[in-house]
Amino acid sequence: MTSVRSDNRRRSTSSNRQRKARTNSDGRKPLQGRDTGYRVGSSRRQTTSRSINPRLIIAGVVGILLVIALVFGISSCVKGCSKSSKSQEKEKTEQVNPDDKRVAYGVSSEDTAKLGAILDRNEAFATIAKNADKITDSRLIDLAINEPDAIEFVANSIKNDGSTQAYGESVTQGEYPQLYTFDSRWGYMQYADGILGVTGSGPVALSMASMGLSGKNNYDPATIAEAITSAKLANGTTGMDDSFLSNHASDAGLSATSVEASSDGVYTPIADSEPVIIKLKADSGIGSSLAHWALITQLNSDNSVNVYDPTSVAASSHSWSLGAITSKTDTAYALSASSGSGSSSGDEYESGYDDESASDEYSSDYSG
Repeated sequence: MTSVRSDNRRRSTSSNRQRKARTNSDGRKPLQGRDTGYRVGSSRRQTTSRSINPRLIIAGVVGILLVIALVFGISSCVKGCSKSSKSQEKEKTEQVNPDDKRVAYGVSSEDTAKLGAILDRNEAFATIAKNADKITDSRLIDLAINEPDAIEFVANSIKNDGSTQAYGESVTQGEYPQLYTFDSRWGYMQYADGILGVTGSGPVALSMASMGLSGKNNYDPATIAEAITSAKLANGTTGMDDSFLSNHASDAGLSATSVEASSDGVYTPIADSEPVIIKLKADSGIGSSLAHWALITQLNSDNSVNVYDPTSVAASSHSWSLGAITSKTDTAYALSASSGSGSSSGDEYESGYDDESASDEYSSDYSG
């Protein structure tokens, strides 16, 4: 027992000596290392592995999947929307106005007709302008510019061969059809110093009178124009010499009597339901700017008159004061149906227009 204790003391003494020997000369104890669990070269890897949270990894993966799904969804939507838009556009383009494909789908037939008429004129005007060098008669250009309803007629004159067609419509006695020089059924025929479309106011006015008085359509403008040409009277600024009315009116199925070209001179035959053919002066402001013939067909209850001007739809579409018309007139003939005996006698009518105050009423251009 004593021996064991002695050994322990020796060991303790030896240990104390060793500790003292390791003490620095300045009395401080030397640094002593301690195992911290780190290893050189592997400390960063161990730290990283210990700091990663599995939940963060899962969240990251889910986020990536969401981004992929979102990109795919947008791409699909873009493609789908594009197809839908193209489909709607195609469907819209396939809807065509049944009345006129140049006008938008869904527009009423009435409005389509109005727009179509303007479009027709524009297309015809373009044709006229493009082929203006082929139109040798400048009066046709003026006709197209001043008379909207004649634009297509002028455009087609470029390629027309001058052929004519019969009127072909039924007429009623006592009713006067409104006819115009620029009708394609007769307007392209050669007449006077051009084509009837610009020189034929005389035969057209006589044709209206003949049809209304007789109720027959056998004297259409082309037929009367041929008669005037045969009589060698298709000349002058109006395309018809006055003497045709005095000497050859029966060739148009008519009798003609010269009357004074005034309100008084024209009033009586009109009041008696006899039409009066008048020659309007150049630049009269009524119809064509050229001197031309027109037909006064009716006296109205307000003493206005209906004037059928072969050169103008606008001038024929409303009534006029008798004074406004006769002030622009230098020649007038009352017309009646021919008895078949030949030319008219040329007797003068006595004036029945004795309302002195009425002449002042007719100072306006329009009436009624």
